[in-house]
Amino acid sequence: MASVVEGATNYADLVVVVDDGSRDDTAARAREAGATVIEHEYNGGYGSALKSLFQEAARRDAEHLVILDADDQHTPTDVPKLVATQGETDAEIVIGSRFVKGAHTDAPLYRRFGLFVVNALTNFSIGAFMPSERITDTQSGFRAYNARAIKSLANDDEIGDRMHASTDILYHAHQRGYTISETGITVRYDVENASSESPLSHGYSLVNNISTTVQNAHPMLSLGLPGTGSILVAVSVAYWFVTDFLATGSPSFLLATFTVMFGFGGFFACVAAIILHALRVHERG
Repeated sequence: MASVVEGATNYADLVVVVDDGSRDDTAARAREAGATVIEHEYNGGYGSALKSLFQEAARRDAEHLVILDADDQHTPTDVPKLVATQGETDAEIVIGSRFVKGAHTDAPLYRRFGLFVVNALTNFSIGAFMPSERITDTQSGFRAYNARAIKSLANDDEIGDRMHASTDILYHAHQRGYTISETGITVRYDVENASSESPLSHGYSLVNNISTTVQNAHPMLSLGLPGTGSILVAVSVAYWFVTDFLATGSPSFLLATFTVMFGFGGFFACVAAIILHALRVHERG
């Protein structure tokens, strides 16, 4: 952590470290390395730390805020690349990507696969279907924010406290029409304690958050359409059940089970879609 702080001081007017309720000497070491330290009394999670950084940057009227991990996975020498890209593109957010030209990473194959799935789901959830719109590294924590993004994020209570905050920030940007650019960075995985959360639990949390967001943002598409399809399947299976019963005189337990399962599942999905859609219309009104 100290080496990251010392390296970052070469490229920043101010280095801020969030001590998220640690019980070791993190705060003292960060101050010794030259950082300003924000201390949380209790561990609030990754998103909680980000909120503190946004609020501190907004309070100081920062023109740029570059956030990177303090576990040596990110290289401070990449900080100028993000700021330069922000100046060239005028993007509100610049993401340091592991998967674009100029990037270098030794990410294991299972992580690459997991990121591929999460990236695809995240892009789908924000409607980024065209190749030019897609974000190649939706979960990168190495990002640069301009003053406009800093101020809006500092005042957004919908940013979660946990690891899915990275995705919440992308939804925030999408809702406000912000431009997001990417630039290649170096990310290492041969460091100790690279992540405090297992890839499995992290992936589950992200997919669950994306699923919830999609259902709330597009209820008719994500719930209503599958629900209608499920009801149509139930009707088809019910017809099969009746014709089979008339032909054999013996009811099929399997067909009856499928009819009930698809019928009730589709019905409740459609009801949920209608309710969520009505709530969205009410909120807009």
